[in-house]
Amino acid sequence: MKLLSDIKINLKHNNLLIITSIFFVNFILNINLNGNQLISYYLSNRVAFFILILNSIFYYLLAIALKSLLNLHSLSLSICYFLSSYFFVDFFLLIILNSQNFQFTYLLVSSLWVGFFFIKGVKNKWIYLLFPIYTIIYLLNKTYRTELFRNINYIELNTDVPVQWFEMAQRIYLNNYFELFQNNVIDGHGLFLSYIQALIFKLNFFEFDFTFVRLNSNLFLIFTYFLIFDLFISRKNKYLAILAFTSLILNSDWLTYLFIDSLMLEGIASFFFCTFLVNLKNFLSDKLNVKSSVFFTLFSLLIFSKQFISLLIILTLIYLFISRRDKNIIPAFFIFLFDNLYKKLFTPNVDGFEYTQGLNFSKILSEVLNLQNLAFENIVKIINQIFIDKPISLLLGIFLIINIFNMYKSKNIKIIDNIDFYTVIFNLFFIFTLFIVWWKDFGIQSSFRYILNTLHIVFVNIVLISDKLRE
Repeated sequence: MKLLSDIKINLKHNNLLIITSIFFVNFILNINLNGNQLISYYLSNRVAFFILILNSIFYYLLAIALKSLLNLHSLSLSICYFLSSYFFVDFFLLIILNSQNFQFTYLLVSSLWVGFFFIKGVKNKWIYLLFPIYTIIYLLNKTYRTELFRNINYIELNTDVPVQWFEMAQRIYLNNYFELFQNNVIDGHGLFLSYIQALIFKLNFFEFDFTFVRLNSNLFLIFTYFLIFDLFISRKNKYLAILAFTSLILNSDWLTYLFIDSLMLEGIASFFFCTFLVNLKNFLSDKLNVKSSVFFTLFSLLIFSKQFISLLIILTLIYLFISRRDKNIIPAFFIFLFDNLYKKLFTPNVDGFEYTQGLNFSKILSEVLNLQNLAFENIVKIINQIFIDKPISLLLGIFLIINIFNMYKSKNIKIIDNIDFYTVIFNLFFIFTLFIVWWKDFGIQSSFRYILNTLHIVFVNIVLISDKLRE
């Protein structure tokens, strides 16, 4: 009995170590067999790796400074605030800035941040390190731009990138947000994520025409490390979580490409969504205050990210407003109001969401109620897509088991206390529903990408519950 009890205690205390070991061993075996594009790139390009490290240091110092000045208690949220601020100004002042190019908005918002740093951060030692490091990065990027711009042996794994995502980021960068808003490559598709891609390029390569640079996308792996270090878990589990996430993402060229090594949008969307969701409860308040209002306003900008995430953001805000009567959520609804106003003014013939275009809602409702013309066989097809990637399917399995166990043990099924779990479940529900009801013959392979929009949430949730169970 004592032996069984000791085993149980050891498993409980080392559950995240066991999970990490599984993903790490699988990663090592996979790398030995197939290698990895990104790892090979940095092994053969030490200059690029050095600049990536410097970029990481810069954003870390920036996050520390913003964390202190804005009283956010989160490195990852500080980065999200900083990057989102540029889009917010461009969006909020669309009517005023529509004739100005992207560079004007960039200089305007950057100047406001610099002014804020000097006014509020005089006593913050990190402020004085930011500008010299940024100058060094700028000079190195300028000096070694040929090496950084050259993507030797790089393989595009998705045909959407050249014709959609690259063009969208490029047009924002070369023109402005308004130009693409009026003439979107994909009618109804949000532009927040492409805007962030254009912004990061501008931050790193101010005076050059837009192109894909790998280190810009790779930064979102670094930002994920910030997110993990923000978690209130043991230091040991933070390092284990970083190792587990790295092993997961670098396990295959496809996952690497999708999240941190291309102009695909999944990595940015998943990071932003998770960061705001993890911090959400810290900003719920019975009283109206600027800090919470800013949080929910910037959170609402994610409606301009990807399908399903947009819907989940709207439902989350509505639920919180109704259930909590939190007045700080009201400013977020003005984002919806302005969005609808801009659409009526500038794009009156475009549907609000990409996947609702051409929908006959009354017909679909009738088919659902009568269980007619529904592609239930797509359920099996979507599940098969998940099982193609064994580590991801294992991760989702762990997520479901550990959350059900946790809710059973704690006897707590409240939405607000398990909001990350319900968010993932609703995302899965919407995906299955869409492919059963509407996208019956649409590329079923894309369902896997929609599931991965919540990958950061799934991973962070497992880490948090694993650490909790340890106690």
